[in-house]
Amino acid sequence: MRKFPRWLKERKMTADPSKYPQGYFKEKECRHCSTIFKPIAPSHLYCSESCTATAMSDRYYKKTYGLTTLEVNKMVENQNGVCLICEEVGFKMHENIYNTLNVDHDHLTGNVRGLLCHNCNRGLGLFKDNIRSLERAINYLKGATTISKESTPKQVEAHDTQEGDDIVCSHK
Repeated sequence: MRKFPRWLKERKMTADPSKYPQGYFKEKECRHCSTIFKPIAPSHLYCSESCTATAMSDRYYKKTYGLTTLEVNKMVENQNGVCLICEEVGFKMHENIYNTLNVDHDHLTGNVRGLLCHNCNRGLGLFKDNIRSLERAINYLKGATTISKESTPKQVEAHDTQEGDDIVCSHK
């Protein structure tokens, strides 16, 4: 079941029907699902919290990426609900976010590439989508050797200044 953010649940319509000429609000069609409903204010456009949330998501995805919520949901399904890079399900950055995966797109062309978790999407952004930099990072990780604790400056200093030593050697 879809969980709705508190701000959406607690949003109250404040219009008083008695202050309008007819004394009530006329039934109208939900802008999302076309169901006829009785609004609680003139600005009430959707029949339910679910329709409101879906319409808000639709508006965001359409404006930002040219996608509908149905298309994004289909992408999630095609990716088995996991990030294309780390193969994890991701996490919600904010309670108002419904998906745990982010739409990744090429910043030059605007083309959508797929869905990534926040960390992988951010990682690509930090590398500025530069394939050469990412390849160098991969090569670095493959060839990097671990420096033993004994060879770090603090460890060398601690080792060189043990009790009983006549000579104190300090590596700075």
